[in-house]
Amino acid sequence: MDISMLEWLRHRRYGKRYGYEVLFRRQDRSVIGRPGIILADLGMPESHDPAFYTRFMDHVFAYSIPSFIQPLVLADRGLALIDPGNPLAREPFTPKHLVDMNGSSTNRERKPYVDCEVSWRPPGMKNNPSDHGYFLYRGDGKGGAPEICQKTAAKVAGWYYGHLIPEKRIAWTEQCGKVYRETEAMIKSDYPDAVVRHARYMYPESIMEAADHLLSAGCETIIYHCFCNPVYSDFEDYSLALRMVHRYVNGRGKVVCADQPGNHPEMRRAYTELAADLISEIPGKATLLLIISRHGHPFKSETLDMRSPAFTVPLEKEMRAMLEKRTGKSELVWSHDEFADEYWDPKQRKLSTYMAYRKAIDKGFDYAVEVPVDFIAENTDLMFFHAIKKFRAFREYDPFKPVPYPDWEKPLRRVFREGKTTAIYAGCPVGKYSRPVAEAAYRSVAAILNHK
Repeated sequence: MDISMLEWLRHRRYGKRYGYEVLFRRQDRSVIGRPGIILADLGMPESHDPAFYTRFMDHVFAYSIPSFIQPLVLADRGLALIDPGNPLAREPFTPKHLVDMNGSSTNRERKPYVDCEVSWRPPGMKNNPSDHGYFLYRGDGKGGAPEICQKTAAKVAGWYYGHLIPEKRIAWTEQCGKVYRETEAMIKSDYPDAVVRHARYMYPESIMEAADHLLSAGCETIIYHCFCNPVYSDFEDYSLALRMVHRYVNGRGKVVCADQPGNHPEMRRAYTELAADLISEIPGKATLLLIISRHGHPFKSETLDMRSPAFTVPLEKEMRAMLEKRTGKSELVWSHDEFADEYWDPKQRKLSTYMAYRKAIDKGFDYAVEVPVDFIAENTDLMFFHAIKKFRAFREYDPFKPVPYPDWEKPLRRVFREGKTTAIYAGCPVGKYSRPVAEAAYRSVAAILNHK
């Protein structure tokens, strides 16, 4: 049986789990010759880059929907435009300002889009209140990406960077860069023969460049590790990033995937220390609801669910031990920022972060503290997209109010009040809390380098 037929049969058998089942669980972890290490993160850019958002959304839809309807859903018929003053519109309206995915408000002839002939496109998911419509301009031909992906990039360009981010910069790249540099230094100190490169898996060219560099340096084994995801997913890691590494190495060396960083106590320590420091500022007799939030996913079969307990079970135990030291009543709940609402989870099998906050308010907790444990750095999801869904529990929350974040060496805290409840969003383990994240990444890579 030829390789292509074998691969087809494996893909049919494992489906979305193909990357994990075939490329990771069955791998030979031994290192041959000089090791080369790719330390990767998502790659969210500091300044707006439409390529990032269009590529990410393209992967979302290509991964999620059947191939036979992808040409229809991922069509490119023109330029998708968003009015930054009404970016979440679900019904047609007369726009006052229109922006494309590059942040431009004019066409090729420098004519404002708002003065051009445009057509309204309704939300693709009509029953999903989080989806929104957009305007389509056909005068300059195709947009260069699926319209459904363009509209996200246009929203980010015009609304996020154009209004909600005073600094016009996102912290992800700098905060992840610090983790990378700390991890690299630890690896080079203990394994001087190893060659380390950084890559961003939403930029395939960076994966390719990293692989080429390591192979050119004489590395015979390429070790891949994603340090930004405490728990690996099929969606991002195994069916995207790791498969790209295999494709670009292309048999020129051996590829090994290091364990997820969440398997190590250091990763848990990043979040427990962050939570403990914040909770220490709360009066000891105050009642407290600790919300440990996760991103969430909509897939029926996702091996992330199988690997999560290695991270979440001991993390919960350690968080509860911390709460037991308090004199006031304390409770702990897990929540999901995404895919736990009425549209995605009509039977309410999951607790949304919004409902977790509502629980704190309705039961009269003095404080509710949220720690997002699927992220190591601040990003547009946490700051805006997830925020719109969960912070609507508070009447004082205004989704159109800018979110300043000038000091990237400190977690981004956000405070809201409703009734007697003070809610505190703890932010991500950055600044002094990033060292344990780097130590966890180092432990994952060292486990491969030490494997005989």
